[in-house]
This record gives sequence, C-alpha cells and structure tokens, in this order.
Amino acid sequence: MNSKNPIVNLSSFSSIHFLFYSLVISLSSTVICGGIETDHEALLKIKSLITRDPYGALTSWNDSLHLWEGSLSPHVGNLSFLRTLSLGNNSFHGAIPQEVGRLSRLRYLYLYVNKFNKVIPTNISGCFNLEEIGLSNNELVGSIPKEISSLTKLNFLSLFNNKLTGGIPTILGNITSLELFSVRGNPLGGSFPNILSQWKNLREFYARGCNLTGTIPHEIGHLSRLTVLSLAINKFCWVIPTNLSGCSNLEELYLSHNELVGNIPKEISFLSKLTYFSLENNNLTGGIPPHLGNITSMEMFSLKGNPLLGGTIPDTLGLMESLKEIDFGGCNLYGTIPNSLYNLSLLVDISLADNQLTGGLYSAIGATLPNLVSFQLWGNKLSGPLPASISNCTSLKLLELAKNKFSGHLTVDFSNLTNMYIINIGGNLFGSKEADEISLLIL
Repeated sequence: MNSKNPIVNLSSFSSIHFLFYSLVISLSSTVICGGIETDHEALLKIKSLITRDPYGALTSWNDSLHLWEGSLSPHVGNLSFLRTLSLGNNSFHGAIPQEVGRLSRLRYLYLYVNKFNKVIPTNISGCFNLEEIGLSNNELVGSIPKEISSLTKLNFLSLFNNKLTGGIPTILGNITSLELFSVRGNPLGGSFPNILSQWKNLREFYARGCNLTGTIPHEIGHLSRLTVLSLAINKFCWVIPTNLSGCSNLEELYLSHNELVGNIPKEISFLSKLTYFSLENNNLTGGIPPHLGNITSMEMFSLKGNPLLGGTIPDTLGLMESLKEIDFGGCNLYGTIPNSLYNLSLLVDISLADNQLTGGLYSAIGATLPNLVSFQLWGNKLSGPLPASISNCTSLKLLELAKNKFSGHLTVDFSNLTNMYIINIGGNLFGSKEADEISLLIL
C-alpha cells in the first residue's frame, strides 16, 4: 500500500475496511510531517456521523457499509493526503461541501449518482491536481463554475444529467488537457462557445439535449482526435460544417433532432472510421450522397424524418458491409430499393417507411438477410408479390408492409416465423381471405 495514495471509495462492499486499513498502515510505516494523523482523525469524525449501519460494518470494520446517505460531511476537507474520493452510487444530498476545495492533492473526484442539489462549489479550483471530475446523475443547479478553467491537468469532466444552466463557459477552453467533456441532459442554453480550437486533445464530446442554439462551429473540424460527437436534441440551425472531415478519428456522430438545413456534406465520406451516424429529424435537402457508401465501417445510419431530403437510395450503400441498422423513414425518397442493399447480410433493422418507393422486393431476401429482425416498408408504392423466401427470415419480429400495392397469392409461410410478434400487410391488393385475416396480426 502506497502511504501517499489513500483512497475513499464507498460504492463497494470492502471499501471502508480498505480505507481504514490503508490509513493505519500509513501511520505505522511512514513519517509525514502532520498530515496523516489529521486524515485519520477526519475519517473517524466522518464515521461518527453515520447513523445507518444495517450490516454492523462500523463495529468491526470487516465489511463496507452498503449505502451512505444524508449530507456529505465538511470534515472530508481534512483528508489532506487524499488522492481519490469516490462516493458514487449513494444517496448523499444537499450541497457538495466547500471544504472539498482544500484537497489540493486530489486527482479523482467521483460523486456521480447521488442527490446533490446545490451549486458546484467554485473553490473546486483549489483541487489543482484534479485529473477527473465525475458529478453526473445528480440534481446540481446553477452554472458551470468558470473557476474550473484553472484545473489545467483535468482530462475528464462529466456533468451529465443535472439541472445546470447558463451555457458552456468560453473560459473552459483553457483546459487544453481535456479529453472527455459531457454535459448532456442539462438545460444549459446558449450558443456553442468558440473553444474547440483549444481542445486539441478532446476525444469525446457529449452535449445531447442541452437546448443549445446557433450554428455548429467550423472549428470542430480541427479536432483530429475526436471519436464521439453527440449534439442531438438541440436547436442547431444552418448547415453541417463540411470540414467535419478533419475529425479523421470520428466513430460516432449524432446530430439528430435539430434544425439543420442544406445538403449532407459529401466530405463526411472521408470519415473512414465512422460507425454510428444519425441525422434524423432535421430539414436536410439534396438527397443521399453516393460517396457515403465508402464508409465501410458504418453499422448504424439514420436519416429518418428529413421530409425535404428527396432523391433515390444510392446503389453504393451496398458497400457498407458492416451495416446493421438503416432508417430512411419519412425522407420523401423515390425509385426502387437497390438490390445491393439486400446483400448486406449483417442487417438487423431496415426501415424505409413513409416514402415514395416503387418496384418489387428482392426474391431471395430470405437467403441474403438471415439476421433481419425488423423490416418496415409501410407507406410506399411497392408492388408485386411478397417473396416466399421471407419465410426463411426466422429472426423476424416486426414485419410492416401496410399501405403499398403488393398483390398476388400469399406464398409466405408465416408459421415458420416463430419469433414474430407484429405482422401488418393491410392496405395492399392481395384480395384474398388469408391476407385479410393477417392484415394486422399481433402475436
């Protein structure tokens, strides 16, 4: 046990015993001027304030208290040699004590999944050795303290799912060491601050559902290390920056549920590592760029709810050999479904519903799409018979083909689809008693 690296972690069963033991060992084996004795006394003071001990842990110190609740004692500020303070997954409420700012040696602060409901203390800047702050899933209010900008060693700042307001402070750009920044699920408001050019080490940025407005800044293209960009459910307007292609390591891009306009930049096709790509529920136009087929790493691709998009489904999308989910519902697409799409054997979920698609279905669909679970084509102008090979899609759970122009005799053996729970083929031209009986079947 390193006597200079004590840890407080109360989210596991053995933690209090470990903490107490480490402090005792520190006292008996190491001489540090002052300090350790103060830490020992502070810990015992915190222990004396605990009233809930259902496992008798505080009597023997052989097991950990399962859950700490109540307010966090200000005596925690006396643990002057503390490096890690981990109190996640408890029921602490009230304020985070200002005294935490006295922990100048602290490197890791984890208070996530509690019920803290006051402001983030501004003197957290006193913890100038902090590398990671995890305050997510609380009820914190007020603004993000600008004083955090003085924590020049910080690489992880997670504040998601709180009640923070006041926007993202521009001065946070001073934290050039930052690798992860998450504020999703806070009603922050305001526009995107001009700080991205300073965050050259940033790898993950989460600001989903933050009521942000304005444009997505072009500076975002300078973040060559970025792997995740999540800006969904905001009020971003104007166009998608073409220089997103500069984020050459991007794996996940979520821009859904905004007010974005203009074309889907063909430059996105240069993001060769992109795996998840969602632009749903915007006002995009100009069709689907054929060049996107070059992103062979893509697993999920959603454009759902862009009614002005238009155009056809490019045959080149058949090059996306890793694709598992595709959702182009409600995009005013026309033309036929390219056969190349049916050759993507990993596809699990296909939704091309509510468009203007014509032509028939690929006859060998059951052989080429063995993993299909959800197949939604309702609300198009598709015609011809239903391929009998659908019977071989034995993983199917949802089959929505209503409101098309399918016709002919039903040769699909629905009894073979043992995992099915919804079949909807109503509103077509089958004209048979059998079709009427299963027009909407919920199993």
